[in-house]
Amino acid sequence: MIENDYKKFTLQARRGIKGETFFESLICDYSIPHHVVGLKDLGIDYFCEWVYGDKPSGILYAVQVKTFSEETAKPQFIRIAEGYNYLNEFEIHNSNLKIERKTLQYWQGLGIPVYLFAVVQSNIDKGKEQLNCFYKRFTPIITGDTLLKDYAYYDKFYKVNYEDSFIAFKTPGAYGFARDLFIDYVRWCYYKGSISYPNPRTLGLLQFPEDSVFTDLLKTYKERVCTAYDKTKVYLTQLGYR
Repeated sequence: MIENDYKKFTLQARRGIKGETFFESLICDYSIPHHVVGLKDLGIDYFCEWVYGDKPSGILYAVQVKTFSEETAKPQFIRIAEGYNYLNEFEIHNSNLKIERKTLQYWQGLGIPVYLFAVVQSNIDKGKEQLNCFYKRFTPIITGDTLLKDYAYYDKFYKVNYEDSFIAFKTPGAYGFARDLFIDYVRWCYYKGSISYPNPRTLGLLQFPEDSVFTDLLKTYKERVCTAYDKTKVYLTQLGYR
């Protein structure tokens, strides 16, 4: 006979499964999710590859998924992110959304865009649940000067679903999650000293020219790009190239 306290399938465990399942169902039209489970989970729940149409792009990003009830998360609408992804921006106040410094450092070492997805479960009627999904971008944090400081863990969450549909693009070929993924990928390229990055058409984005140079981002990482340029010039000179 199994004792009552042998194992418990807690409400939080059930909620977590629902959250991850909902996340996978949302992104599967635009990404291939690779679930990281068990002892291999070091702060990342999924490695995802962006897909546009039926063509995997080779563009990877990492995801951690956290699931909450509406009572404990209480998303608060702030604004529409005009000029950026044009998604609805929220604040979500729950201390479990704060990422530990050692995890941020691990994410920094991955060298790819990283996102925290918060799935919020609400009861809209007796016996009927509604799930909404919000994401926070961590690339600006872990490639900037805020890594070793306290960052606002609760702000700049973007609602990325409309019912059961993923808002990859807010308008055809523009904005939405795809815009943030591309910009975060460009950030990483500049951070690594490279000015070469994928054609935005690879993600289905038409809002950017194929050979875009993002001067504001380039200014942020100019020292890293200049260092890479200087080293490359020295190496080429040593090889006899002028």
